[in-house]
Amino acid sequence: MKILTINVNKGGAGKTTLAHNLAEYFALDSKVLLFDFDDSANLTHRYGEFDGIKNTVIKLFDGGVDESIKLSENLSLYAGSSQVEQLKEQLNSRRRREYLFGKWLGENYDHLEGEYDYLIIDTENDEGILTVNALIATDMVLGIAEASKDSVTALGRLKKFVSEINQDFERNITLKFIANKINFAETASKDLLDALESYPEYLGYLPRRTVLANDVALVNQPFNKVDDETYAIVIGLFETIKQELDKAGEDGE
Repeated sequence: MKILTINVNKGGAGKTTLAHNLAEYFALDSKVLLFDFDDSANLTHRYGEFDGIKNTVIKLFDGGVDESIKLSENLSLYAGSSQVEQLKEQLNSRRRREYLFGKWLGENYDHLEGEYDYLIIDTENDEGILTVNALIATDMVLGIAEASKDSVTALGRLKKFVSEINQDFERNITLKFIANKINFAETASKDLLDALESYPEYLGYLPRRTVLANDVALVNQPFNKVDDETYAIVIGLFETIKQELDKAGEDGE
């Protein structure tokens, strides 16, 4: 079982779209469990509203059992919650609060490992306590940047953040970067790719296409709605991410 966390401390980069599409791709031939740690619950809303449900991520920080929502044969979800902000305030008074998610994973590890091949966590755009919990427990962090002047700076901050987590909590988390919403007709996209080429963490890019922001994941859309070049670029990158995650999980064992 491998764990991936998607994070960058910047809004609009496309974390949720990436988590959604990546999970659906992994679920083509693997069992996947999604976690929505973002108080906006945008990832959850890709799959429905789930009004009145009790099995949200909130329960994971209070000893809850595995009662995830089954979305399809190979994909399940721990839904996001509007109460995430209150949860973060409550955790401030908890001992070893950085390890609470890891504790839940440990207590349920045998069950989770038997049910799932991959766990994917969509975080908030921050370095807060829930994000720290996710990073401590993860095998690989995937940073995502869109073509804007602050994106490289945000990835630099993420690299420093992961390095500090590794040092402070004696972890060996792998960090990788991807670029998003790339349009080669625009200078900003070219500049971003030029900058990222110098980073050993850089894996590749996603093109700017409306099909990627669709509520239906790319791999589930009709073939006549997706051009061959876009499909090849996206699936090629997703396969690279999967290979890097598998390697990171093996290195961490």
